[in-house]
Amino acid sequence: MKVLRKKIESCLLILNRNNGRDPNWLNDLCAVLLEYSTLVHSSLCSQKQNESSELVCLCLSQIMICIRQVENTMKLACGSSVLASYQYFLDRIRWCLKRLLHLYTEGSNGDLGAQERSFLKLMDATLDTLALFTSHNEENTDPTNFSQSPNEVLLLSQKLRANIDMILGQALGFANVALSQDKRALSALCQKVIGECNTFQEESKVPSASYKSILKLRAMTLEQALYQLEDFINDALLRLVFTCFLDFDKFSVDKIRTLLRNSSEEDAMADEFIADFDVNIDRATQIGLFATSFAPTLKMKTMMRSCLASFESLDTSLIPSLQANGSDLHSDILEQHFNEEVAKFKAALQEIIDSRALLGCCLEILTSGISATEKVYEKQRLEDLIQISLLLIEHFQLEVNRKVLAETNNQVGEEYYQQFIRILRECKAILMCASQVEQQRILKRFKILRTILRKLHGCLGLGEQEDNAPNPLVNLLVDDISNQRGDSEDLAQFTGITTARGSSILYDTERRGRVTRLKDNNLATNTLDIKSEKAKQNGNGLRKEESLRTTMFKRQNIAESRKLYTTISNQSTDLQITDILNQLTGMSNGYFEC
Repeated sequence: MKVLRKKIESCLLILNRNNGRDPNWLNDLCAVLLEYSTLVHSSLCSQKQNESSELVCLCLSQIMICIRQVENTMKLACGSSVLASYQYFLDRIRWCLKRLLHLYTEGSNGDLGAQERSFLKLMDATLDTLALFTSHNEENTDPTNFSQSPNEVLLLSQKLRANIDMILGQALGFANVALSQDKRALSALCQKVIGECNTFQEESKVPSASYKSILKLRAMTLEQALYQLEDFINDALLRLVFTCFLDFDKFSVDKIRTLLRNSSEEDAMADEFIADFDVNIDRATQIGLFATSFAPTLKMKTMMRSCLASFESLDTSLIPSLQANGSDLHSDILEQHFNEEVAKFKAALQEIIDSRALLGCCLEILTSGISATEKVYEKQRLEDLIQISLLLIEHFQLEVNRKVLAETNNQVGEEYYQQFIRILRECKAILMCASQVEQQRILKRFKILRTILRKLHGCLGLGEQEDNAPNPLVNLLVDDISNQRGDSEDLAQFTGITTARGSSILYDTERRGRVTRLKDNNLATNTLDIKSEKAKQNGNGLRKEESLRTTMFKRQNIAESRKLYTTISNQSTDLQITDILNQLTGMSNGYFEC
């Protein structure tokens, strides 16, 4: 611990004495970082992986990104814009080094306790606690299946409420950035969980003759409400992924730059565009936080969190650099950095998301879009459908996802995929000459596209879990909530709920205050008005064998996960730290000139 602390202190000394005159200071910094990384790598191979190792990998990844950016700025001509970029990345390196230094301070807990309470872990812990009640058999007196003492029941009830507070906080934080048509259903589901939790708590306070049976019934209904919330979030999250990816192009930094150059200070269009850009970054952050929980390896988890950390830092720097006068080069550097992080974010997310779930969501969007276009023809809606379909092409460009097609019977998946590409090209081509073609002929091409996509989706697996798993009937839930008078009171009683991001990804930055707009509780959707046409049935109160989330995100087997943690030395090639070591080895042998 002391040796690692001294290495970080040495890095800070090199960074603090840097005055820009010595071109070798970056080599010296990389050399010390290489020594530190080697020691950390050895400790990770010999000890159990924990939250601290994830923070180390995250900080080192950010440091590596910033070092490369500093190297690039040192090669540019000197000037105020270059110096601004240079200082920006130096500050980020310094921040990460200080976080690592704090990690090795006595009494430090790694600063990751709150972040590690992910939605996935909280839901699993809550369902495990409820299983103590739902698995109880009145003829079974085994105390391990049910706490006999009312005091123990009260303690479990308090634990449940604390976990549900955090679950609802994250669910409502996601609802803040969800698509408009999903917001009301998410609110209804959260209120249903609150009501069931309150009822369970009240019953746990009053022991009676039928005490155990009543608690079992209440636990089953609460369990059902939690599963409905989880399943709907999975569906809404996938819909949001498509919208987020499209909006990265619709509200790009380059378009904001053009608007700012061509608009006056009183022009509200630029402010609206920036506000949409900010909303999309918030959406990407929420998506990334959920995706991190499902990342199969530490390397993938670190890559995702590193992208989120970069977004967090750029959040208070990128747009102001565009708005400032005389800082074009600085904003260009930050824009390039942002675009690189977006590309990595998309690639990481495409690798984590399950292929069949992604196809199913795209099929739902395509069906809804075609149905809406049949009622009111809009060329822009069809163009959006093409862009959404192109995201599937990006998905299967990754080798790990392409293998899914090859594993289908007689490789029929690959055949359907090639047909999908061909018909997608036809749809794109016919829209280019839409003014000369009848609308019905255009819609016919999109219906063929939908048919091919349905075949591709069906051949990737039977999908029994997805097809048979009970899902919430959103419309009924919304109507049911509107008839419940005590929901607002239930919501007010849950004082422990905090929405949005309770803590930072890495950097302690202030939230943006660039644009103030009066909004209602429902954010306007920036792309398609996507509504599910599938009728979803209420599920029973029994705990399912496997959560629907396993069909949305790829997830390692529990035994394999434990093996990864206990035998980390055998999995060292999967660690982010290995790549960092390789990069530092190459960089420490280089020379940087200003």
